[in-house]
Formats: sequence, C-alpha cells, structure tokens
Amino acid sequence: MLWQIRTFPKCRHHVFLSHCQEDHDSLVRPVYDALVALKVVPWLDATDYTYGRSSREALQDAVLASRHVVFFVTDAMLRSARGWCVLELAYAEILGANLQGRGGSLAHAFLPLFLVDQGDERLPRTVWQAVRNSGHFLPPGLFAHAQGWCVEEIKKFLMREQTMSGDLNTSCVEDAGLKAELQRTPGLYDRVTKFEPRRLRAT
Repeated sequence: MLWQIRTFPKCRHHVFLSHCQEDHDSLVRPVYDALVALKVVPWLDATDYTYGRSSREALQDAVLASRHVVFFVTDAMLRSARGWCVLELAYAEILGANLQGRGGSLAHAFLPLFLVDQGDERLPRTVWQAVRNSGHFLPPGLFAHAQGWCVEEIKKFLMREQTMSGDLNTSCVEDAGLKAELQRTPGLYDRVTKFEPRRLRAT
C-alpha cells in the first residue's frame, strides 16, 4: 500500500470538497455555504488550505482530517484529465483501503457527484470511470438546480454514514473482540464510531 495510515487523527471536517477551480464560484462555493448553514464542517481549499508545506503533504493531511471526500465531476474536471483532483482521488481510495475491518468497510471514504451525462464518451478515458458506481449522477432535468442537488446528496450521504458509525459503535459495545481489533490502530476506533467533528441533526 502506497500510504499506510498508522495513526488516525481526530476529524476536523465532515467533507473535503474536491473540485476544479473553474467550478469554484458557480458551484462549489455555494454548496460550501449551504453545507455550513446545515452545521456541516466542509474543507475547501480557498478557506482551509495550509500554506508553508508541500502541496502533496498539505492535501494528504487534509484528506486524512476529513471524514469523507466529495468529488464534483464536471465538464471542467473531465477536460483536465490530470491535476490535483486525481491525486485527491488516489488519497481518498487509499484512505478507504485503510478503513477496512472484519466484514468489510468501516466507513465509505468518498462520494463522487457526477454533473455530466452518464453516457459522456469522455468518462471511460478518465480515472472517474472506475468510481462511477460509488457515486450519483445528476438527473438530466435538474441541471439548472445542480447546487441544491449536490447539497442534498451530500447531506443524505453524511446521514447514512452517521447511522453506520452509530451501528458500529453498538457492535463494539457488544463485541469486545471487534473493539480491540479497531483499537490496535491508534485513532481508528474513534474515527469510525464517533461522528466527529460533530454529529448532525436530521432536517
């Protein structure tokens, strides 16, 4: 494994918002603001990027300190086949590989949101093809309401993950062996059983 996570820090963000700069003003910043209004704590480079370190290290740390990574797969992202978003996907996939336990995934590390047509001929030639089954496609009739759709999809995803963490916490109470297994990696038990940085309320 390229990145073996030996210690999981406390999550400071619910979601890391991975996007192309071209989509920042028209899509991602409004989604960020709407999530903040819902008491979600998102990570966005314009407000949370740590300067003074290498970009790779800063992004790796930001992904690790976020519970999940959301990818905005747009026309702009498909036009830039390379770039930071591809590296962020690699980090998210490695994070997911480290969030495995007895019986499978302890948490879902990422959510791709596809704001392109499912039949877009560019998709099979990109890294996003490999994760299309992990995400959701914007229905054709909702392209004028992409911001609201993204907020709803992220909110539903987070609520499902919060429920999953609660179920896992209950399992650990009932199964001391499972709890001990998770506690062998520092920080992993808290990462997957406590919905940090804060629990969300259903709205």
